[in-house]
Amino acid sequence: MKSLEQIPRPTLLSYILLPLAYCLSAKVSLALATSQEGVTILWLPNAFTLATLLYYRGQRYWFFMLLVMLSEVAGDSPRFEWHESIMLGIANIIEVTIAYLIMRESGVSRKLNDLRDVVQFSVAGPLIGSLFGGLTGAAIIKSFSANADNYLSIVQVWWLGDALGLMILTPMLLAFLYPKKQTFQPFQSVDLLVCVITAGLAGLVFSASNAEIGGVFLTPTLLLPSMLYLAARTNLKWTAIGICILSFSLTLLISHGEKPFGDLPMTLTILHGQEFIFTLSIASMGLATLMSHIRDHKHHLETRVAERTEELKIANRQLEELSTTDGLTGIANRRRFDEELQSEWSRAVRSSQPLSLAIIDIDWFKNYNDHYGHQEGDECLRKVAGILASVISRGGDFLARYGGEEFVFIAPDTDVDHAAAIAHKICDAFQAAGLPHELSNYGYVTVSIGVASMIPQQASKPYTLVKAADKALYLAKGQGRNQAVYAEI
Repeated sequence: MKSLEQIPRPTLLSYILLPLAYCLSAKVSLALATSQEGVTILWLPNAFTLATLLYYRGQRYWFFMLLVMLSEVAGDSPRFEWHESIMLGIANIIEVTIAYLIMRESGVSRKLNDLRDVVQFSVAGPLIGSLFGGLTGAAIIKSFSANADNYLSIVQVWWLGDALGLMILTPMLLAFLYPKKQTFQPFQSVDLLVCVITAGLAGLVFSASNAEIGGVFLTPTLLLPSMLYLAARTNLKWTAIGICILSFSLTLLISHGEKPFGDLPMTLTILHGQEFIFTLSIASMGLATLMSHIRDHKHHLETRVAERTEELKIANRQLEELSTTDGLTGIANRRRFDEELQSEWSRAVRSSQPLSLAIIDIDWFKNYNDHYGHQEGDECLRKVAGILASVISRGGDFLARYGGEEFVFIAPDTDVDHAAAIAHKICDAFQAAGLPHELSNYGYVTVSIGVASMIPQQASKPYTLVKAADKALYLAKGQGRNQAVYAEI
C-alpha cells in the first residue's frame, strides 16, 4: 500500500482539466459516437472521471463529483434539460463510484501492471459499474420520457456504450498518468510491412459498401491481427492508443449510417460493432500487458544475471588475491613472487634493462620464537613486513614473503648500486624501529640482506638471480648479520 504522502494531491489544474475533458468528451460522444437512431455507441466521459478517482485515490471526491455534475449539464445541452442532465449525471457518478470502489477493495493496481489487473478492471468498470449505471440510467430515462424504448433495451444501450468507453479510454489515460520506461524490441523491417498492410487493409475495410468490395467481404475483424501485433510489439499505452483510434473510427463509420459488418439492420450493426470493440480491447490489452510483463521479467533476469556475473568476477578477484597473498603478513606470497619474477624477467629481457632482487632474512628469528613464543613471533613477522613495505614503496617495486622468516623484493630497472642503497635503508629502518630482541647481538630485531643485480639474457633463467641473491645473503650472515651484501652478475 502506498502511503498518503506518495499519492499526488489534486491541484487547480486537475479541477480545470476534469470538467473540461468531461464536457468535451460528452459533446463528442453525442455528436460523433451516436447513431442516427439515437443510440450512443461509445460514451467516453466516465473514463476521465474513473481515471481521476484512481489517480488521486478518491481525494476530494465530492468536489470532483460536483464538477462532473456541472460538466454533465453543459455537455448534454441542448439535447437534455438541465434537471434531466443532473439525474443522468447521478447515474454516471454511481457507475464510476462503484467501479472505483471495487477496484480499490480488490487491490487492483492503478497502473494496470499485469493481466490480473486488466481482468479485474474489466470486471469492475465495464462489467459491473456500467451495468449498475445502465440500470439506474434506464430508470431515469423512463421516468422523464414516456416514449422511450423498453427498460431492458435502454439498459443494454447504456451498459454497452459506457462499458466500451471505460474499456478503451481508461487504460490509455492511466498509461499517460503513470508513464513507465519499458524495454522495446528493436524496430524491424517486418514492422514496416505490417504497418503498410494494416493501412491498406483499413482503407479497404472502411471504404467498403456494406462490408463488400467486388464480391469479397471485408469486415473490421480483419484488423484484429494487426492490433494483436501492435500489442505484442509495444506496451499498454500504445496498444490503448491503437484501440482508441480503431474503435472511434469504427464508431464514426456506424454513426454515419454505414454498415461495416454487412447489410444488417442498424441495431444489429451497432451490436456487432460494440462486440468487436469489446473483443478487440480485451484481447489486445491482455496481450500487451502479458508481453510487457514477460519483457520486464526478461529484463529483470538479464539484470540479475549481469549483477551476479559481476559479483562472481569480484569474488574471483578476491579469491585470486587470497591465493597470491600471504595470510599472516598481508603481502604477496611465494606463488605471486614466482609469477612476478617471471614477468619482470621477460620484460627486462625485451628492454635490456637491469633487474635487481634481494632476499631478506630476520636475524636469530628461531631464538626470538623460542624466547617470546610463536604468537609474538607472528606479530614480529607482521611488523617486519610493515617496515619493509614502508621502505620498498617505489612504483614498480615488489615485496613478498619468501617463506618462514625470509622476505624478498624485486626492483625493475634498478642496477646494483641503487638496489644496495635500498637494502641499506632497510637496515637503517630496523635500527630506527628498535623492535626488542633480547637474544640478538644488537638488542633489537635486525635483518640480513643478499642483493643481486643483472641484465637478463634470453639464454639465462630467473633462478640465476635468485641463486646469486641467496649466496649474498649467506655472506651477510657469515659476516655478522645486520647488513647487506650485494653481488653483480
